[in-house]
Amino acid sequence: MAITRKPAAAAALLVLLAVALIASASASTLSVFSGPGCSGRSKDINGCGCFDLTGYQGGFHFVFTEEQEAILYRDRHCNNGYRSQWLDEETRYCHKFPFRSVEMVC
Repeated sequence: MAITRKPAAAAALLVLLAVALIASASASTLSVFSGPGCSGRSKDINGCGCFDLTGYQGGFHFVFTEEQEAILYRDRHCNNGYRSQWLDEETRYCHKFPFRSVEMVC
C-alpha cells in the first residue's frame, strides 16, 4: 500500500500555526505582582477573555500592543463594569490595587 502525501494540507497547517504564533506574540500583556512595589511572584496575562487576579494585587505593568485593550474589574469574573478601569496605553502601577479580575479585549 502506497502512502499518499498531501503537501497542500501540510502547508496550510503550517501557515495557520505561524499566524497563531504571530498573533499571540503581538497581543497586549498584563504582568501582575503579588508583592508591593511590583515585587514577589508574578503572572503574565495575555490572550482573550477574563482572568482572575486574586493574590496578585501588589502592582501591575500593562504593555499595550496591537490595539488590544484590557479592562480591570473590582469584582471576580469580570463583573460590575461600573467599577472598572480601562487600560489602553502602556501603564505601570506599582502599588496595591483593588482589582480582582481583568478582561483582555479581542
